[in-house]
Amino acid sequence: MRHSEDGLSHTQGTRTSMETETKRAYWNDRLHDNWGPHGVGTLVYGRYYNAWLYKVRKNVFRRVVSRLDIDLSKSSVLDVGCGTGFYINQWRKLGAGKLTGVDISDVSIRRLSGEFPEVNLYRLDISEDIRPLTQRTFDIVSAFDVLFHIVNDDRYREALRNIHFLLKDGGYFLFSDNFLHGEGKRYMDYWKSRSLSFIKTELERVGFRIILRTPMFVLMNSPVDTKYSMAERYWEMAMFPVRRIKLLGFFIGGLMYPIELLLIRLMQESPSTEIMICKKERSRNQW
Repeated sequence: MRHSEDGLSHTQGTRTSMETETKRAYWNDRLHDNWGPHGVGTLVYGRYYNAWLYKVRKNVFRRVVSRLDIDLSKSSVLDVGCGTGFYINQWRKLGAGKLTGVDISDVSIRRLSGEFPEVNLYRLDISEDIRPLTQRTFDIVSAFDVLFHIVNDDRYREALRNIHFLLKDGGYFLFSDNFLHGEGKRYMDYWKSRSLSFIKTELERVGFRIILRTPMFVLMNSPVDTKYSMAERYWEMAMFPVRRIKLLGFFIGGLMYPIELLLIRLMQESPSTEIMICKKERSRNQW
């Protein structure tokens, strides 16, 4: 990939790679059959448990956004990987001045266009061609549970450069990832959890300053970042009944929810997904 004289990302040869088309087909099929938070969440645990996970996400999201030194009513917000519109809706409820959403999926953009007619929506891959969008347009860019689906490191770097390009100077970048303290982990072509050191290096190289990293989950999501090699397996075993009987997710999630809210407030780090807030320090016209 390269950046042309206009500063925008373009693919070499073709505007859309086979990798993007494969992922687009995957998400189109998945969202067509599973529209709702569970469709973009942990699908194997069903809609009931995922509903509790998104209650946690809502709580953490609102608490994190409240820390931003910005007037949301006058802010332009871009949500990357807007999926089924959960975070678009949260930004709207908090009073964001202008909302834009992008997603790789045709199904997502078509459905959200009907649900949120006031939101500017574009089908694109943030790691490829972003020409529908313009430089230094946004005060805030959010990308929750999105970037770890970019398994190629070069494309991951390209996504960070594109996000930096789209932000105004001093703008905020909010995203979630697993921020591993050890080596990265990859699950086929579906997701890749990168090390905290790798992510920090790439963010700083692009021109972001890290302000905050805080837990999104502690108990309710897989403990991928722990020195205990069996932790993930034990967690999966404990959650096996929910995988088999989806209705159990309503009761188990309800029991874990208040404990989770307490833990995410008490802990500075978690063995699972966390949110990071970054600030754009400077503009770079060439990369």
